Amino acid sequence: MRRVRALAVLSVVVAVAAVFAAPSEARRRLARPKTSSLRPRIVNGTFTSVFPSTGLLLDGGNPATAEASCSGTLIGCNTFLTAAHCVCNTIGADCQGAGAPDPATSLVFLQHAGFFSVTSVAVHPDYDFPVADVAVLTLGSPVSGIAPTPISETLAAPGLAGTIVGFGRSGGLSYDYGLKRVGNVTTASCTGGVSSLTSLCWTYTGSGANTCHGDSGGPLFLDFGSGPVVAGITSGGDSGSCLPTDHSYDANVAHYASYIQGIAGTDLEATSCGPLASAGAAGTAVMSAQGTLSSVSTTRTHPFPVTSGVDVLRVTMNAVDDGNSDFDLYVKAGSPPTLADYDCRANGSGQFGACELPAPAGGAWYVMVHRFSGAGAYQVTVTTFGGPAPVCGNAVWESGETCDGADDAACPGACAPDCTCDTVCGADDLVIDKLRIARGITLRATIASTMGVYDGIDPRLSPLTVTFTDGVDTATVTIPTDDAGWSRSRPDRGLYKWRGNAGGLRRLVMRDDGATWDLRLSARDVPNSLLLDPTSVDVTLTFGDACASGSP
Repeated sequence: MRRVRALAVLSVVVAVAAVFAAPSEARRRLARPKTSSLRPRIVNGTFTSVFPSTGLLLDGGNPATAEASCSGTLIGCNTFLTAAHCVCNTIGADCQGAGAPDPATSLVFLQHAGFFSVTSVAVHPDYDFPVADVAVLTLGSPVSGIAPTPISETLAAPGLAGTIVGFGRSGGLSYDYGLKRVGNVTTASCTGGVSSLTSLCWTYTGSGANTCHGDSGGPLFLDFGSGPVVAGITSGGDSGSCLPTDHSYDANVAHYASYIQGIAGTDLEATSCGPLASAGAAGTAVMSAQGTLSSVSTTRTHPFPVTSGVDVLRVTMNAVDDGNSDFDLYVKAGSPPTLADYDCRANGSGQFGACELPAPAGGAWYVMVHRFSGAGAYQVTVTTFGGPAPVCGNAVWESGETCDGADDAACPGACAPDCTCDTVCGADDLVIDKLRIARGITLRATIASTMGVYDGIDPRLSPLTVTFTDGVDTATVTIPTDDAGWSRSRPDRGLYKWRGNAGGLRRLVMRDDGATWDLRLSARDVPNSLLLDPTSVDVTLTFGDACASGSP
């Protein structure tokens, strides 16, 4: 359905429950429906700050208050491609001429460039969902520092590996809009009356990934041998929950290429935009961070380096947009910012912010994300343009490096030879209250948040590994990134629950109270566990970019 606007919370909950309780007799449109629910975690995708051309269509003309609506792709320096149903409530014939959508009510957000106004919105005249679900937006000013992605003119066949990117929710009862994720799909023949000529389709069975509400308008990238092209525009699917088993479909860009070319014209010929190098290319450096905020952990600060001679520094934030949360962005050179001391801030009531600083001073910089209200995940993207290339091993922390020098303070632990931080493993940070090893394993422990190393880590966002060793034999269990077993987690309360079977691991509960983590683990039939000497076992837990170890 089209994004639902102002509704009472109770009405929203009832409507959502009805959608998920009923069979999927109606196709879904993937524009974001408005809701006030929260449960942070594209479906089965991972966070990303690459794919610079993929952006977010915001509802509202003010960057300080605009809300996440749909996704889209920069296909020219002034041209943004999205889905018709993101901007047109009826059919294409009604959205022409005097009925055209008002461009002043929309903004485009790009992680590596910030906010851009919209001056015109063109909806395909044949749009009748899901047919011709295509809209072309013209931006008020040209984007600089991002390479547009070409549109496809090749009709795709089933069986092709593709990549989907979007800012939509992660499916089920999660309403974590505003976070950029990437996943993989394999194209398939369209079914259920959806045309394989006008649409590109795939079936989500639980492996790979899937699109959901808020991913509408985002790209399906395919590579026919000369680099990625936008082959599909996220349109809809058969399941309201976006979970298995779902048949999803995109507007087939190659089929509508002549229409898109007719609107965008020569702007589609651009391979780069403006005087800046394109983000991710030589002469730029991209750094990113993510975390979660809640009433327990209200502020997180991330350091990053800037090389002397950088022309432009851009810092952006996109955070979970649930209707309740309000996070703010602060940036400062030389020392961590505070609410009263900063070089740039974005502190509106929305969940998106951007700072651009010309000719920034070289050295250490800091970005702080502060919670005014609500809870959930956020992403920070730092992009520098210009300046000399970093030189690993010169003992100078430069853009594009996470450290340089064995004792560099940028790392909680050691700096590796390739100028990246080694995983920190705090000896004795894992305080074991109970450890029983037989055919089954039971572990109860706490993790002291020494030096803030473990603060705000979301254990779902990277592989979580627990290793048991007696110095001779080793038993290991690992939960993959964003595994479905985390579905009962409550990150707004600092509570992460996992259930399943990962190499014998059956149950894991972690609770972050701001000062320590509590850990409860149970496993059975873990390979090699019966070989361990239970009187001399060391335990190591690795999650996020840190690890903790200890012994009974």
